[in-house]
Amino acid sequence: MGKSNKHISKIMGYGKMNGIKVSLICTLKNEESSVKEFLDSLLSQSRQPDEIIIVDGGSTDRTVEIINSYIEKGAPIKLIVKEGANIAEGRNIAIKNAKYDVIASTDAGCRIDKHWLENLIKPFEEDPSVDVVSGWYEADARTEFEECVAELTYPKLERVLKDSNKFLPSSRSVAYKKTVWEKVGGYPEWLYTAEDTLFDLNLKKVGCKFAFVPDAVVWWKVRPNLRSLFKQFYLYAKGNGKAGLFLKKYLREYALYLLGLILLLSGFVYKLLWLLLIACVLIYLLRPTIKAYKELRSFKVFIIAPTIILIHALGIFGYIVGLIERTRKAS
Repeated sequence: MGKSNKHISKIMGYGKMNGIKVSLICTLKNEESSVKEFLDSLLSQSRQPDEIIIVDGGSTDRTVEIINSYIEKGAPIKLIVKEGANIAEGRNIAIKNAKYDVIASTDAGCRIDKHWLENLIKPFEEDPSVDVVSGWYEADARTEFEECVAELTYPKLERVLKDSNKFLPSSRSVAYKKTVWEKVGGYPEWLYTAEDTLFDLNLKKVGCKFAFVPDAVVWWKVRPNLRSLFKQFYLYAKGNGKAGLFLKKYLREYALYLLGLILLLSGFVYKLLWLLLIACVLIYLLRPTIKAYKELRSFKVFIIAPTIILIHALGIFGYIVGLIERTRKAS
């Protein structure tokens, strides 16, 4: 290979990859407001994917029109429209249509760091035995409410780094070999949410080798209001319940709420128990609130944070709905 050809390969990201090529997949639906920012960040990657496959689940807004406008301008995007497809089915469709063995996955509604893909695929070139590379995601928070949501609910990198082997990557920032996707039967299409968590656990069960790259970052848009936030909490809990995941964690939370109910009812007989209940509620609300205040330094946190905590407490009852659906599915 001539010097100029080597230089071109390096620019395109193939110089170090030893023949490894990457199919980037994404599913979306009704992302008219965010798809341009997503595509712009995707197409400005320092290492471009070798192909981009987007599956639309049946958008009723201008999402498909916007994507087609990028394709018409020469963007290397293959768009597949599958009306009614959920996220898991959409990802499976995209991967089935992928040409290459390394699959990089992200989501619309995200803003992708310029070096995300370049960093995400490094472990594959450095160690051929790696099967899965976990990327990272940060909150794309643009208001005080969103900053508070992120502080209270998003995972913290410093905690993950203490034991990255336990980290279950989100499919908004992950890469894996197509062969291991096939090995576990793909994403579970019977799940509306929690599909990527169960997919991760299945990969771990079959002994896949994971690597964690905290520098492979995408920014994920935070829910902007209480209604959309409750829906997110509820659907995530429902998905976990339907998949049968994290039962002990949810039982601990339900036990806490049951204790609160017992104190409330018992207070009609022993009124001092109401004081104990109030103290417990204050501790439950104030500990994370004060922690969030130390990070954000805004007194509005003392109004916003307790509301978010209560919304989360209500949302986790979706887990019971998911368990009921799981039982019906099993029968």
